[in-house]
Amino acid sequence: MYFVYHIPKVKVGMTHDLGSRVFEKQGYDPSEVQILYATRSMEEASELEIAYQKSLGYKVDRMSYKDLMGTKKPKSFKINVTDMTTTFPVWKFDIRQYLNKNLDEIINLNTGEKIIVTAEVIDWIDANSVDSMYTKGRAFIYNKALLKFINRGSTPNDIDVKYDLVSGETSTKCSRCIFDEIRLWATERGIYKKGDVKTQYVKLQEEAGEVARAIIKNDPVELKDGIGDMVVVLTNLAHLAGMNIEDCIQSAYDVINKRKGSMINGSFVKNETL
Repeated sequence: MYFVYHIPKVKVGMTHDLGSRVFEKQGYDPSEVQILYATRSMEEASELEIAYQKSLGYKVDRMSYKDLMGTKKPKSFKINVTDMTTTFPVWKFDIRQYLNKNLDEIINLNTGEKIIVTAEVIDWIDANSVDSMYTKGRAFIYNKALLKFINRGSTPNDIDVKYDLVSGETSTKCSRCIFDEIRLWATERGIYKKGDVKTQYVKLQEEAGEVARAIIKNDPVELKDGIGDMVVVLTNLAHLAGMNIEDCIQSAYDVINKRKGSMINGSFVKNETL
């Protein structure tokens, strides 16, 4: 995640690591820093940093963050995967920072499974990694334990039970849902590195047009394809906005589940409350 931040009467800046760069290295207290924008798109944040610097009257950077990063060698996700373990090139106490810098990279296990480095995966690795006894500056995890975490909760009736570590509540997820596979597909094709919420919104409108065309033509095959394409785009849009589509769906359902209303002209209309 990239943050455009404002320190009143000092500057507007941009970083992907507020804790280390702004709070620790620069010494600012969180109460002194205003977050102006947060996005997974470096390009979008870089453009907004310049725009905010101009609009708030600060000195504009001679080289944008995007261009500055372009002058550096691309980062390399250097991990060592064996049949049993995955080893990272940092001590355990540095593993969270290392993985945050490699968000959305892929861990390719020898068994063929591919695991995206998400915030949830980072939490698990941070809690379960172990410093190597043989090589200094290395920490590792057991692949089988990571896979067990990824595939947790499967039951005979094809329902996954997910425990929310924040609220302590449980929610269910159909095992046929393939949002993780969609995100993996998008990661491999660079959609999350090169796209942003605006491009995905435009794509969503294109797919909505395909759905409308299918309805007018009464073409069920095209309609099925269009609906599926919209779900894929919404999954990617949510990810680029720093969310999971599962949480968006759950949030919406938690609201509509309690609504009262009636069908009017073919649509459900909720009762208005005073």
